Formats: sequence, structure tokens, C-alpha cells
Amino acid sequence: MKWMNNKPVLRMQNAIVILSRFAALAVNSARRSNLKVTRRLLRALRALAMTILVVACTPIPIPTSATATPQSTRAPLTTPTPNYEGGAITIGALNADANEFIQAALYDSLLQIDPQNGSLAPALAESFQISDDALTITFRLRPNIKFHNGDAFTADDVVATINAFNAPDFRGVPAADFGTLSKASALDPQTVQLLFREPYCPALTYIGALKIYPRAMIAASNFPRLTDAQLIGTGALKFIARDANQIVFTRNPEYWRGAPHVQDWTLKIFSDARALRAALAEKQIDAAAIDARDLAAIKKIANTKIFATDTAEIAMLVFNADTPTLNDARVRQALTFALNKNILASDLNDQGRIVETSALGNFWASPQNFSVTAFDPNRAKQLLADAGWRDNGDGILRRANKTFSLDLWTEGDDPMLEPLAFRVREQLAALGIKVELQLSDRAGWITRAFQHRFDLLLLTRQIPLDPDQHWYWQSDQASKSDGFNFGSFSNPRVDQLSKQLNRVSACGPPARAALFVEIQKQLQNDPPAAFLIAPQKYFAASARVLNVAPSPFSGDFWNLREWRVKP
Repeated sequence: MKWMNNKPVLRMQNAIVILSRFAALAVNSARRSNLKVTRRLLRALRALAMTILVVACTPIPIPTSATATPQSTRAPLTTPTPNYEGGAITIGALNADANEFIQAALYDSLLQIDPQNGSLAPALAESFQISDDALTITFRLRPNIKFHNGDAFTADDVVATINAFNAPDFRGVPAADFGTLSKASALDPQTVQLLFREPYCPALTYIGALKIYPRAMIAASNFPRLTDAQLIGTGALKFIARDANQIVFTRNPEYWRGAPHVQDWTLKIFSDARALRAALAEKQIDAAAIDARDLAAIKKIANTKIFATDTAEIAMLVFNADTPTLNDARVRQALTFALNKNILASDLNDQGRIVETSALGNFWASPQNFSVTAFDPNRAKQLLADAGWRDNGDGILRRANKTFSLDLWTEGDDPMLEPLAFRVREQLAALGIKVELQLSDRAGWITRAFQHRFDLLLLTRQIPLDPDQHWYWQSDQASKSDGFNFGSFSNPRVDQLSKQLNRVSACGPPARAALFVEIQKQLQNDPPAAFLIAPQKYFAASARVLNVAPSPFSGDFWNLREWRVKP
């Protein structure tokens, strides 16, 4: 084992919020449909509710962004930033999104995520190690860090937080996948040791992303539903007050990374997007995440900058291998060659980035120089012909007098998925495939997804920042009613690689990245889905706000300490 002490910076927020909502909706939908909701489903939802990149202690350095520098990991500015200090800023957020800012402002995690490629760096933990057998993780904590109330941050706070969220009777939203964690202990005030029954490399991702609370708050009978007086962390901002629709913060002058430049912060909470948009237009707020449907209107607001970044999710067309027609890799390959992604992106007004794998292209473990599955209708037709599907002259594919017909399910009224579904149907029809489009509400298609009652399913899926995606592709996750392998995909080699990925010696990043690349090659040759578009997300800020730098990996507020406001 070797201690690692890399220092690129950052932290991630919004994936937890998105997936917690999806998790709750999936469980409620399952209950409405009388599906069996098991501890296995809850564990799966817990695993998908966090996405922060795993790192290992190994003689090989942890991958980091090429531009990362100690204690500052932002894109280089084209012009020097004026040294404005003090001032006030007001952030707007919808009810469902307010927690992202609160968590980013008040709390820190053991680990941080580089905003440019999702690689890991220490945060509250200044260094950490993983044993060669991946059964022990040890964190060394930074000294002299204090909570907002002046109490010292120690290993006891970390252990209390981990044990609270890992407790079987935990009353809050699942926050992490602790894998096979058997014991968390404080070896001394600055050292935390985690012991595991079996190797599970992604555990560092999820445990490292936990927001750390004071052990006194953890011990409170009302935890995790804290009162205002209990909103105490180690973060860049301190809680001051709250009223019906806003929360007031001030900068933490003793923040361990250095005090934020902006003095006073207000979070205004809105019940709907229209009110949020109006507040931006009337300069009642300085910055906010915005919906793509509001983009045109917000572009008209004077002195407002709009930042576009990829989301940590991918729109994909899932193939159901339970459908006899699709239980042939040649047919599934043909469908991927039949889709013109450039047209799909154009239909979305280029509000999305084309993807070729089940991860964002700039993710640290993503394959480089990957062979692209280009639009190739002739190859698609040949693959289908090899599988016995031929056009006898009327433009319709048949095999043994049976028409090639599929149902395509997606969420109706979704501003991205519904138009994509119509275009996908059109492109498959050009190949001679009859596609019946089925538009459903969200609860309806989620129920069908868990029950595997579809031929094709167009949806967006959250992409974890750990290379582990076994929830989506491993055959033992295809259980109907509680598995996330909706398409019953089964590939023995993918199963093998997925297990190896999570048991790498010392969880070494280069070895895990190589296995991830091999998995992607398998998913290309035996596709469980066609990976289409990474939608963009948008953040609007007044021109008076400087150093805003939203990230697909780290969220919108990862560097709020570096924000400045013009007088």
C-alpha cells in the first residue's frame, strides 16, 4: 500500500437529487402497480442515488484533469478576474432543486471530483489508501478543520455519519451504496478505517461523497430531519436564517480552503419555472439553473450569461431481449446502425451531445479513439438480411411471412424524449421496420420498464461517476420488478468484466479503466441499447456574477467559494 495525496479539487451534487426523485417515483409506481418492493430494490436505488468517482491508493497516480492545480480546479479564464471582495448574491431554485445549493454551501465530503473529467481528489480527507485485497480503506483527515459552531472536525464525525446512513433503520433518503462494509472505526482523531467483507471498489465513490455532519447532529433524535439550528457543517457558507421562501447564508471566514469572496448569500425558492424565469428577467435573482424550454426567453434578458454543460445522463434506446425479434445481436446491431444521431441532435436544436458509449466522452475512464457506430443503413440492412429479415419489394421487412414490428415506449410530453421517439420511429421505418409509438406518463413507463413490458424503451439514464454500471448491464440485475437491467440483457463476458471491475487489486484506476473499455467494446458488439444523446443543462447568471463554471460531473456550485460579484 502507498499513501496518495493528490490535490485537484471539487465536489458533486445533483446526481443524488435526480436519482433520489427517480428512486421514490419508481417505488411509488411499483406500489401502485402491486409490484413487489424488496430490500434488493431499495439497495439498488441506494446504489444509484450517488455518483462520485472512486479512487485507489496504489503506486500508480490517480487520474486527474490535465489542467487541475492544487486547491483550484476550474477552466482557465481568458482574462484576469477583477479582485472584487464582499457584496451579495441571490440564487434562485425550484423547490425540487434547492437542496443542491444547500448541500454544496453547508457541507463537505471526504472526497472531491474534478469538474473536467470526473477524476478524484482528497477533500476533508487529505490522503487515503486501499489495501491490495481491497478489503480496507483508510482515510487520513486534514487537521485543524472546524464546523460552523467552532467544534473540531474529527474521525468520530466521519464514523458517526457513515454508521448513521448505513444503518438498516435509517429514516432518510438512501444516500450511498456501502457495498459490503462491515465496520467503520476511528483509529485516532485524524484516521478513519473502513473494513469490508468482500472487495467492492465503488464503495469509495459513494462513501467519499457523503456530506459529513457533526456527530452531535447525527445523535439527535430528529436526524436526518434537522432544525435550522442544526444546519451545521464544514462548508464554505454558514446558515443564518430562513423564512417562507428564502434562506440566508453568510461566508465562512474560517473555511479550510479559504473564505469565499462573496459575503452575503440568499437562496430564493420558487414553486414553478415561470416564476423563476420572471425573477431572472426582473433582476430579483442573480443566478439559477434553468429549463431548456425557457432557454429562448432567457436569452432575451439583458446582461445575462447562459452556461451550457452536459448532464450526467444519457438518452438511450433500450432493446428488450425478451422480445424474440430482438434476441439476436445482429438485429440489435442493425438498429444502432439505422439511427442517424446527427439528425437526432439537430432535432433538439443541438441541445445535446452525441455519445458513443454509456459514459460521457470526457469521463476519465471513457475509451479514447473508440470506433464509432456511424449511421450506415446499408450495413443495417445486411445485418438484418443475415438474420433472415428481408424486403420483398414493398419496403417492409419480413421473415417467414412475419412482419418486423416493434412497440416503442417513452414518456409523453417530455420535451426531449417525445420528439426523439417520433424521429427514431421514422428512421427505423426507413429500414422497413414497423414501429408502434406508445406515449405514457412517467409512472406508466417506469412500471413497464421494471416489468420488462416493452420492445423498445426510450429513456434517459443517470450515468454514475464510478465506472461501475453493473446495475444496468449485469444479467443478475434483470429480475423483473426490482432490477434496473430493464432489457433482460445477458452477456457472460460483460458479467465477468463487471465483477472484475469491482474487485481490482487496490482498486487501481488504470486497471479499472481498462476493464471499463473492454465492457464498452462488448456493449458495442452485443448492444443492450443504442446510446444516443447526452442532454445539455443550462445555468443562467447575471453579468455581474463572475467565475461561474457549471460541470456535468460536479454540479453548478462546486466552486462557489471562487465566485465574485461586481459592486
